[in-house]
Amino acid sequence: MPLEPIQVTTKVNRSPQDTFEAFMSKVSLWWPLETHSVSPYFGEPAPETVIIERHEGGQVFEISASGEHRIWGKILAYEEGKRIAFTWHPGLSEAEATTVSVSFERTDDGNTLVTLIHSGWEARGDQAEDTRANYVTGWADILQNRFTDFTNAL
Repeated sequence: MPLEPIQVTTKVNRSPQDTFEAFMSKVSLWWPLETHSVSPYFGEPAPETVIIERHEGGQVFEISASGEHRIWGKILAYEEGKRIAFTWHPGLSEAEATTVSVSFERTDDGNTLVTLIHSGWEARGDQAEDTRANYVTGWADILQNRFTDFTNAL
């Protein structure tokens, strides 16, 4: 039986466009690169930059200190200011990719409800349950704490 997708929501006290822009363009400032990056597995320090390309078929990747592009995923869907979906396999092969979708919806008070859904755990095979369990707390911390705090402070 497939594992349930993870769904994490947070409210950000900014407009959807501002929130989307923070997610896309300022990811290196709110993502915990010191603990959640690929470069250290190659004996390098944590990267300083993460790029999310703004088009279907684009990539999500970090740039290592030596200039290497280390792929985290591929953009599956892109709607400026509203939604992005991408495969997710940092440090793994594309065959092990799961899917992350993030939407940015205006609330009645003009702020933004951000909803992240992470699915496709079957791609992780025997590691699926353990990997999913780690992401439950990981996404909650990253989205509800780091991203929300960063974006609200802009």
